[in-house]
Amino acid sequence: MRTSTTLLRLLAVLLSLSLVAIACGSDDDADTGSSSDTTADTGGDDEPADTGGDDEPADDGNMADDSMDPVKIGLIAQDEELLAFPEVRAVAQAYVDYANAELGGIDGHPVQLEVCGAGDAPEGHIGCAQEFVNADDVHIVINGGFLSNSAASNEVLTGGGIPVLTLGNDFVDYLTPGVFTVDPGLPGLAQVFFVYAAENRGVTTATLFIADDPAFEPFIPVLEAIAGINGITVTETLKLGFEPDLTGPVSAADTANEGWLFVLADGAQCTAAAQAVATVGYEGQNFANDLCMSQDTIESGALDGWAGPVVSSAPTVDGPDVDEINRILETYGGDDVQTAGLAGWALGSTQVAAEVLAAAGGGDATRESALDALGTYSSTDVLGMADSVSCPGPGAWSGACNQAPLMVTVENSTFTAPDPFTQLDFTVLDFLLEG
Repeated sequence: MRTSTTLLRLLAVLLSLSLVAIACGSDDDADTGSSSDTTADTGGDDEPADTGGDDEPADDGNMADDSMDPVKIGLIAQDEELLAFPEVRAVAQAYVDYANAELGGIDGHPVQLEVCGAGDAPEGHIGCAQEFVNADDVHIVINGGFLSNSAASNEVLTGGGIPVLTLGNDFVDYLTPGVFTVDPGLPGLAQVFFVYAAENRGVTTATLFIADDPAFEPFIPVLEAIAGINGITVTETLKLGFEPDLTGPVSAADTANEGWLFVLADGAQCTAAAQAVATVGYEGQNFANDLCMSQDTIESGALDGWAGPVVSSAPTVDGPDVDEINRILETYGGDDVQTAGLAGWALGSTQVAAEVLAAAGGGDATRESALDALGTYSSTDVLGMADSVSCPGPGAWSGACNQAPLMVTVENSTFTAPDPFTQLDFTVLDFLLEG
């Protein structure tokens, strides 16, 4: 276990990975461009546009005024190619349509989601970021890029003065001025997971399975270190590829360990891992990260009995706000809407972005006023999230807005939330900054 690993060393590795990816491109011939799609429902006098559901809006008397100029939210959506999260675009649009139909938009102005789609390599994300920098009517961007993609595009966005709500999986996201996340990301979720595994499940020894991808490599010593400070020894780390049968590498794991933790890239890899666990017959505690627990994987029953941390109660059947979240998504969502995966993060981030723009002046907002509003943001009613969400984060972790993840358990092909939100204090992870 390498508890002396420093964050600065990790940052150097991550940044070098980003630069290599930018220079060399993707091994999968990733699209180096980007696709833009302005998807907005500015409301009307009768009913919302394509809702994708059978439910009617709860209140059709408070619609945005279609004659007023829209207030725009930018979104970089990683929803093309191999590693894709289509639920982000769909859920963000559903919230925007809901806000326009039932909340009066922003001070009467319709909210408009400006979407730039990108693949799983940095080039497309950088192109999207530059597109938003050049758009003088976009004053906040939600960045759904993953790992090095977010680091590369956030640098462009903040260089252009645009405040960013990002998907916090890259350490750079927590330390870059102007970048904030309402998702605790991999280190934050890991801290909550290890506390839960030790205190609620009695785990003291664990096997770490991690996606065999260079982007995940720097997190191995971090996860081992966070486990260590919570009394859990990671005795072995095994890398899993993306083939449909993972029985071979999973069968090499130590079944005497009390817990197996899977940090994987997507639901398909998670399904293959779960099938391998069942084949091996492991009877200990199984845990997974949020990217692993996609809606299709949950509904298949493959993860029954597993547990994991998520940022929002949106995936659960018994968490706070769940009924309202389900109503919004069923009423305004399209085919790609789901409640698992990154749906909770997308919903919360879109609500925060809209509230920030309202506080920044609505139709008169600027990038400067939006940055000021985001840097002092505080709310007790972000859908699906804890009772208190506020920015900036504590100490050096300014980008890690104060929030609380939720531990969920899969039962009968659905998420349940047997325990309340766990407030996360990022300063617990200050040891990662030490030499």
